Amino acid sequence: MATERSAADDADGDLHAQEQRLWHEFVERRDPDARNRLIERYLPLCRTLAASLYARRGGVAVEFMDYLQLATVGLIEAVDRFDPGRGISFEAFAVHRIRGSVLNSLEALSETYEQSSLRKRLRQERLESLQRGWAAGKVDLFGELADVAVGFALSYMLDGSGMLWADDAQNYYRQDFYHSAEVRQLRELLGRLVDALPEQERRVIRYHYYQGLEFREIADLLGLTKGRISQIHRQALQLIKEARAAAGNFNISL
Repeated sequence: MATERSAADDADGDLHAQEQRLWHEFVERRDPDARNRLIERYLPLCRTLAASLYARRGGVAVEFMDYLQLATVGLIEAVDRFDPGRGISFEAFAVHRIRGSVLNSLEALSETYEQSSLRKRLRQERLESLQRGWAAGKVDLFGELADVAVGFALSYMLDGSGMLWADDAQNYYRQDFYHSAEVRQLRELLGRLVDALPEQERRVIRYHYYQGLEFREIADLLGLTKGRISQIHRQALQLIKEARAAAGNFNISL
């Protein structure tokens, strides 16, 4: 038992030292990779807070993905504004920022939600990304339509695949998988395929599908143009399709 505690303490110490190095690289050199790694490190905290606020939403007609998007924006702002030299933990600083980002935006968001929801905007961006060959006069129209169809099938599997719902009675969170065991297995495999993507493609897919960020927000986060994010999104879906085909057992009915 003592050995197990010692190993756990060593692991915690390594994680703390790694985080301190990331903060140093970001604060001292404004290193963009350190910034992104810090954001990704706290995405679980962001998701938990979004789920907690969503569970207590009352009659506000806003979807969970909107809560998650606002919470993620709050997390990004917290990372950008945090000063490790103040002597407070980042978690304490970030919780206040994340909650404020969500709660301060809900009233305005709920007023316009029916006209233009986040989910509609995300799906429109995906469609535009997948339709890139049409404007160029691509001859293989059926092939292009097939790409769009597969892209939307993958979108269906990815969309909200990290979504958490709150259980008020037990006060814990669970993954909202679809009821079918087959679909659950496909989504688990898809998650592994996403994890295997190159770093840039993986980040775009995670930020867009798992955190609900629009392409323009991801572009600002990664220091790229919206058009470049659309291109990376398209490339990522193509890599997932190819990996799925190589796996052989990841079949999507269209």
